[in-house]
Amino acid sequence: MMRIGKGERRGRVPASALLSAMTAVAGCAVLETTSRDYHSNEPVLRAVPEVSGYAVDPDRHRLLGADVREDSITYQYRGVEKVGDHAWVVRFSQKSSEQSPESLMNVTALLPLIAEGRDGFEVVEEGEKTLRGIPVSFVRYRFQSPIRDVEGKPFPAHGIVASLRKLMGKEAIVWQMKLDNHGDRDDVVLEDLAPFLEPLAGG
Repeated sequence: MMRIGKGERRGRVPASALLSAMTAVAGCAVLETTSRDYHSNEPVLRAVPEVSGYAVDPDRHRLLGADVREDSITYQYRGVEKVGDHAWVVRFSQKSSEQSPESLMNVTALLPLIAEGRDGFEVVEEGEKTLRGIPVSFVRYRFQSPIRDVEGKPFPAHGIVASLRKLMGKEAIVWQMKLDNHGDRDDVVLEDLAPFLEPLAGG
């Protein structure tokens, strides 16, 4: 359970307290020492950005995992600067043989999946804008975070999901991006996707 001092704003949570609360919500125990050794996949994760050609600033978001398929790659991230950040980025190779290749760009079609399990889910903005020279379709939303204060009230959480298309040679690549924040941002706006768009801005 989290307590807030008198001088703190209810909409934002200290990073250390947020990380502790998120760990508790996830049902994990943080141990300073362990008697078990394990084979870490960290070297493989470090190789993913170079091999796939998509690298996000590790000082801002840490790559937690990657799911590689024949025609898609899903990257999963956790915030470093903002520990309440949780993000995924999906890269699709858009096939002309698909029945509806344009459907990958339909960002609103992702909302039912994103809304699932999120209490108080509400869309706050839909639109198309250009960020880092890239046209982006996006939807911003808010919901109730599973992290609660001492009175049992959920902290406000915010998120954004976006889609865009980039050419790589003659191939059309569709990117979908989602960023949620649970407590240490006042809001999540399109500019907060900039770290995930910057690797695509050149070329």
